[in-house]
Amino acid sequence: MLKQMESKFLLSAKSTVQFPPPLFFEIAFFGRSNVGKSSLLNVFTGTPKLARVSSTPGCTREINFFMVDNKYYIVDLPGYGYAKYSKDEQRQWAELIDEYMKMRAKSVFGIVIIDIRRGITDLDEILFEMLSERGIHFGVVATKIDKLKKNELRSATLELKASLESLGHKSEIVRFSAITGDGKKELYNLVTKKCEEYRERNARSVFVDGVER
Repeated sequence: MLKQMESKFLLSAKSTVQFPPPLFFEIAFFGRSNVGKSSLLNVFTGTPKLARVSSTPGCTREINFFMVDNKYYIVDLPGYGYAKYSKDEQRQWAELIDEYMKMRAKSVFGIVIIDIRRGITDLDEILFEMLSERGIHFGVVATKIDKLKKNELRSATLELKASLESLGHKSEIVRFSAITGDGKKELYNLVTKKCEEYRERNARSVFVDGVER
């Protein structure tokens, strides 16, 4: 049985000065609008109304920080690719997300959420490049697996894995359904493993004149 998480909302940040103090580990959730990010967060944490779920994509317009078990952050980033909002608004969000990645790169593990029925898009590829440039490791969560039949799911998973490898990434893939809860245990195990890795890395870090060596 999975340990029940204690998750609570901290704040919504529209600028870098509003970010909470950095911790040794935070898990950031990235994804296109309408990939099921809010539903995933609610099911994963076991807190039904932790993240706002809406039938209208693009609801998350700030960077939302949540505290988990009083030791690390879950970070809900604005969804990308929703055309309703102006180019200027989308640019501002992209700049805020990039600043977040630059400032917190040492402590962030990314989760890129992809609708398994649609696979990797051009915007996802751009995100992969940004994460790699910032030195941020990431895994992939393939959502909405309940929408596919068993043979379709297997085929879509193999295609997703091949697409990642063709882009030079061998990130772990977790298949997830917010409807059935499938994949929750696997995602929990991935996050727990990464949390311990970052804790150990932080303990080994040596700082000279405020710079990590």
